[in-house]
Amino acid sequence: MINHNEFPMNFADPRSDIAFKKIFGSQQRSHILISFLNAALGFSGERSIASLIILNPYQAPKIKGLKESNLDVKAKDQTGREFIVEMQLERDVHFRKRAVYYSAKAYTQQLGKSLKYDTLNPVYFLGILNFSIFEGTSPISRHLILNEKTRNQDIKDLEFNFIELDKFAKSEKQLKTIVDKWLFFLKYTAKLDAVPKSLKSEAAIDEAFQIANQHNWTLAEIDCYEKWEIRRHASLLDLEKTVHDATATLQNELNQEHELRLLAEARERRVSLTSAELLRNAQLTEAQIQKATGIDFAQLEAWINSGRP
Repeated sequence: MINHNEFPMNFADPRSDIAFKKIFGSQQRSHILISFLNAALGFSGERSIASLIILNPYQAPKIKGLKESNLDVKAKDQTGREFIVEMQLERDVHFRKRAVYYSAKAYTQQLGKSLKYDTLNPVYFLGILNFSIFEGTSPISRHLILNEKTRNQDIKDLEFNFIELDKFAKSEKQLKTIVDKWLFFLKYTAKLDAVPKSLKSEAAIDEAFQIANQHNWTLAEIDCYEKWEIRRHASLLDLEKTVHDATATLQNELNQEHELRLLAEARERRVSLTSAELLRNAQLTEAQIQKATGIDFAQLEAWINSGRP
């Protein structure tokens, strides 16, 4: 009998648009998103999410693919709290403003046509970034609205959380918490060909690996993912070319600036040399010329002997 577990798995990158939403945006597998959110947001006890309704559930993609570089998952828990999970691969200097905009929009849309403000529920934003936007070395940061003097969180309806994956550098042997394991899954799955033993003990993460395994995907999903990979690769090549061109332009400008500075120095010394010659013709000593013009004949002679223009 053939043991299929012996064959290497072909994992999609969980950070891609289709894989991310396929893993975390399925209503039938909402327990995966629940596990991830409880870990990433630090929810435990009474704050824990027990159930979720995913407001924009995953659907099989069309061949043209989903939107590029970012994909949001929106959900509501048993108490009415709303959660926005946004994946951002490409660097976006305006991402913090986007986080505020998305959260504020989700918050105000709860009212609909009624204006009963007491019905508004908290909104939690979780941005997963493939780059850094904040100071510090921790891959997870939480941003709250606090009273400047008391430091109390008197306004609790908006909370912003960010995961900066480039700050996560733990190896499999260093994984201690479920948060570590989820971050490891997000960052390194595309480089693996099997589920690490230390992650199999977490049922939700093990299931996430099975969903990411492209052997279980439809042809349409694989086609969409391959198109995403092509766009992603092309985007990286464009970025590399942009950096290369900018570096070359800067180096050229520096070279031109250096040449202009040398020419300016040469003109200044030629003026000094001409002035000195004219004053010599007036039968003045070098001491008298230096006192009158500030010309240092020792430096001038050294410059002439250096062979510079």
